[in-house]
Amino acid sequence: MLETLLISCAAGVIGTGTGGVIGLLLGESSKRSMSYLLSFASGVMVSIVCFDLIPESLELASLSTVVVSIILGAVIVQFLNALIDRLSRTPETHVELEELHHQEEILNPQRKQSMLMSGLVMFAAISLHNLPEGMAIGSGASHDAQMGLTLAVLIALHNIPEGMSIGVPLIAGGMAKWKAVLLTALSGAPTLVGGALGAYLGSGGDALVAISLALAAGAMLYVTYCEILPQVILLNQERGPAVFTIMGIIL
Repeated sequence: MLETLLISCAAGVIGTGTGGVIGLLLGESSKRSMSYLLSFASGVMVSIVCFDLIPESLELASLSTVVVSIILGAVIVQFLNALIDRLSRTPETHVELEELHHQEEILNPQRKQSMLMSGLVMFAAISLHNLPEGMAIGSGASHDAQMGLTLAVLIALHNIPEGMSIGVPLIAGGMAKWKAVLLTALSGAPTLVGGALGAYLGSGGDALVAISLALAAGAMLYVTYCEILPQVILLNQERGPAVFTIMGIIL
C-alpha cells in the first residue's frame, strides 16, 4: 500500500511539476519533442489496456460487468473534463496564452489579475482531474506492481502538458516563478488520494478487482483518445507522432 501511494503521488507531482518547468524554460521549442513523447506513451497505454487490464478483468468477472465498468470509467473522466472546461472558461484563449508565454509583453494590472485567476482555476480543476488517474495507478498496482509502475510513468508523462497549462498563466499573472512551479507540482498531489482508493478497491474480492481494473481501462482509453492524442495533433501535425504511437504499441 505504501509503495502504491508513493508512486501515485510521484506520478502526479513529478508530472505536473515537470510541465511547469518546461512551460517556464522551453516553451515553443519543446512542442515537437513533447508530441513524440506523448504519442509513444499513448501507444504503450493502449497496449496495457487491451492486453493487460481488460483481459485480467475478464478472467475475474462477467463480460457485462467489465463492459459497464469500462464505460463508467470513461464517463467519470469525461464528467470531470466537462467540469474542468466549465470552471476554466476565461476570456484568454489558448493562442493568447501562447503569445503571452513567448512574447515579453507588459500586462496591465487588471489583465495580470485575470491571468492569475485563470491559472488558479486550472490548478483547482486539474487537481480534481488527478483523482481518477490515481485510482488507475492504485488498482493496477494492487493487482500487479509492474503494471502500476508503468501506469504511473505514463500518467506522469500525460500530466506534463497539464502542468504547463497551470504554470504559464500563473507566471504571466505576476506570480513568482518558483511559487508557480511549486503550486503546479502540488496540483498532482490528489493522485495520492486516488491511489489509496484504487488500492483499496483492488485489494477486495475478485469482483472488486475486476471492476477496478475495468474502471482504470475506461479512464485510460478516454485519456488516450480524447486528451493525449488530440493534444499531440495540436503540437505536431506531421506523421512522426503516428510512428511513435505504433512503436509504443509494439513495445
